[in-house]
Amino acid sequence: MSNLLIIVSGIGAVQCILFALLILIKNRKKLSDWILACWFLVFFVHLVISIFKTLNPTDTTGAFIMTIGFLHGPLFFVYTKALFNERFLNIDYLHFLAFTLFTIFSFYVQPNYALLWEIIMLIAKLISVTFYPIYILYSYNKRLLKFKVKTHDSSMFELAWIRIIAILFLISTAISMIRLIIELWVGVSYFEIWDLLRYIALVTVIGFYGLKYGVVYKPEMSYDSISSNKKYKHSPLNNDDIVLLQKRINTFFSENKTYLEPDFSLTILAKSTNIPKHHLSQIINLEMNTTFYDLVNTKRVHYAMSRIREQNDLGLTLEGLGYECGFNSKSSFFHNFKKNLGKTPGQYKKEISTD
Repeated sequence: MSNLLIIVSGIGAVQCILFALLILIKNRKKLSDWILACWFLVFFVHLVISIFKTLNPTDTTGAFIMTIGFLHGPLFFVYTKALFNERFLNIDYLHFLAFTLFTIFSFYVQPNYALLWEIIMLIAKLISVTFYPIYILYSYNKRLLKFKVKTHDSSMFELAWIRIIAILFLISTAISMIRLIIELWVGVSYFEIWDLLRYIALVTVIGFYGLKYGVVYKPEMSYDSISSNKKYKHSPLNNDDIVLLQKRINTFFSENKTYLEPDFSLTILAKSTNIPKHHLSQIINLEMNTTFYDLVNTKRVHYAMSRIREQNDLGLTLEGLGYECGFNSKSSFFHNFKKNLGKTPGQYKKEISTD
């Protein structure tokens, strides 16, 4: 059994390193990418320590095996916060205090209190891996509701996979608790391999979603940037200014392909057109009767349509086209394409091929 544990742990450790490397070799890495890479390194260290613990158990490996689990909740929290573009505060570092304190105190616990200390750590760890996913689910649903009400936009659905990770965390915790109860009350033998497989499965799911959807396009808008006449009631722009600025925006999109970059934002557009962000928002929201998010993705869809027409006979991969147009997932590309054209890219390609 110990050999099997070592092999499975080794496979999981290699997988963690590969995930981290795939993130690090990406272009235009964001804060969320760095956090995710660090998270995979923590998974890697955890699995490597478990290998050493199996081969040669020591107090050091035993202590870290018990406490490193305190890092997963906080890392999930800060990763989600980075994806939501929320500002980090100094108080956020306190989330890692539990890991630090439990690790330090573990080396000073007397042998006659060892069992009690393990029970205390276990309870604290279960609270940690339960509280953080629940909070993230609450935070995401609250953000989604607020975003839809305020902007009438569905872009937050692109981060729906965060809920999947949070639910898997809770399921994993529930399985662990059930296993523990059965072991303590019924006396069923504890098979460590099942916990290890559950752990690696969780890593795999996080890696899949994190790499595929972790840099989804997020519109750079505040919740109070609603298209309303009241908001711009005292704007200094007159009709001539509005016409001129609107023309400048349209010229940018016709002559510049920067909007095809995945991280294209309102700030980049403002700098490129030399229009203050608040004036830019006014023109887009009121005069162009749209949002920045919808404007950019409409332009991307139009570009995709032209590429499909140009390469109709060259076997163009639609998913690859979506990435080329700045979309960071196939679902986002197809959703926006159908929203603008009333049909999927595949349907459009098939339609023009029969003309």
